[in-house]
Amino acid sequence: MSRPFRERIARAADSKKSPIVLALDLPASTRRLPDLATKTIRAVEQHICAVKMNFHVILPLSTSEISKINKLVHSCGLQSIADIKLNDIENTNDVAVDHLKKMGFDAVIANPFMGKAGLARLVQKAHRVNAGIIALVYMSHPGAKEGFGLEVDGRGIYRTFLERASSAAADGIVIGATHLDILRQVANQLPVYSPGIGAQGGNAEQAFRSGADYLIIGRSIVEAEQPAKIAKEIQNEISSVSK
Repeated sequence: MSRPFRERIARAADSKKSPIVLALDLPASTRRLPDLATKTIRAVEQHICAVKMNFHVILPLSTSEISKINKLVHSCGLQSIADIKLNDIENTNDVAVDHLKKMGFDAVIANPFMGKAGLARLVQKAHRVNAGIIALVYMSHPGAKEGFGLEVDGRGIYRTFLERASSAAADGIVIGATHLDILRQVANQLPVYSPGIGAQGGNAEQAFRSGADYLIIGRSIVEAEQPAKIAKEIQNEISSVSK
């Protein structure tokens, strides 16, 4: 059996000298989505450590097309993350993890809203099949405060989600790069994945200095005329940053 996901992605980041997770946020109207995905990954693979696929990329593709993309990801020495924000009953979660693992995904992003016990069981299930679970703690979009920013008994619900992720031994947490104050609060507790850089206003260097371990970057790279150039510039920007 290969090494645990948390170790695999850390080794990929070290090998590539980059903490960038490419969010493969390709235009939904693209006719040849698999070809564009392949072209984009090949162009930037030297500047990233992982690829993240969201629903709008996963849903239009067949199982074989997704598997082929993930084989390419692995051949480049990268990890693959399914961003489906899994949040359901135990049986449904188990089936979802099994299918995603068969398609070649290394980790799944899940929502701790399912409850403490549910998240713990999900992590255990994923680890049994050598996959990882990354838990949402605070998303990056403006509406995140309406959910993750809610207070219960005078306490931010994101803190409860953080505790659930830590208790379950999740492999990482998602904190938006648009919330630097929260990033600083949770730094060094679990590996932090930060989306929202570029298109949503987050800054790569500031997020990294504030405690992010991995930077999830999509449109700023994939919509650029020269994706590799932009990815390399961001990689260089944070290469000398010390936390």
